[in-house]
Amino acid sequence: MNFKHLKTFVAVARSGNFSVAATQLHTVQSAVSRHITALEAELGVALLTRNTRNVELTVPGEAFFNHAKAILSHCDTAKTDTQLIAEGKKGVLRIGYVSSACAHFLPQMLRSFRQHEPNIDIQIYELTAAEQLNAFNDNLLDIGFSRRAEGSNEGRVERKHLCDDPIFAVVAQEHVLAQKQCVALSDLAPYPLALFARAHAPSLFDTLTNAFYKQGVEPNLHDEPISMQALLTHVASSQSVALVPGCVRNLQTTHCKFIPLAIPLHVSLEMHWLKSPSATAKTWLQWCDLQTEQLANLMKASGFSAAN
Repeated sequence: MNFKHLKTFVAVARSGNFSVAATQLHTVQSAVSRHITALEAELGVALLTRNTRNVELTVPGEAFFNHAKAILSHCDTAKTDTQLIAEGKKGVLRIGYVSSACAHFLPQMLRSFRQHEPNIDIQIYELTAAEQLNAFNDNLLDIGFSRRAEGSNEGRVERKHLCDDPIFAVVAQEHVLAQKQCVALSDLAPYPLALFARAHAPSLFDTLTNAFYKQGVEPNLHDEPISMQALLTHVASSQSVALVPGCVRNLQTTHCKFIPLAIPLHVSLEMHWLKSPSATAKTWLQWCDLQTEQLANLMKASGFSAAN
């Protein structure tokens, strides 16, 4: 039994005529007859009753007709799926993101991509910059959104600068600094300083601490929370101060006051992917290239500065 015999049988069963089936299959009637005879001989069952004008399915032939259609349909689906997967038009796309930075723009970005590529299953993971780096290293991630990634797999990961995020000082609403319109880093020095844990975002941590030293100020580092929401809760309930990217304003910020810095400071948000990307990652990157203006507007609406 082969697919050619199955296709021939289905064509005859649907048309009820050997000649019509031969025309549909772009072959000769004798070839159609040979295929049907070979199929019946293999099964040991008469599938068709023949007369001078047309053919009809026998009872076993009707049952086999349903099976043959399902087999051919499954084969067509398998062929289509295989081609779509090879082209990156179907499959799984694993995206890691830093929630505080991506909460406002990523949902709309994913909605737009899903409309463009409905056959790609997007799986999203909330991961810190360090966790994303590890996931890339273990081939568990296709696309990542985080601060600049630096580590042992630096050569394996490509990056694209998306936007700049201004740094703000954060204090409790009752804090003495809350009345200021802007603050210098020296204004923060007398108070306990909270920064997002270096283990989870080394680039952000180093950028912020280096800013103090460049201005000749010794930071009074006191706490390193492992989530931005925990950091805000800590600041809102204490005399501590913090430095955070502006995107953190999108979190629950009750009882917190965000104050611009006297000397502006920014951190970048980047998109990362493996140097040898998966097929679905290639499709994502191609789509992003076509959406440059739309994505820039989306970032701007989320409070980011445009990429340079």
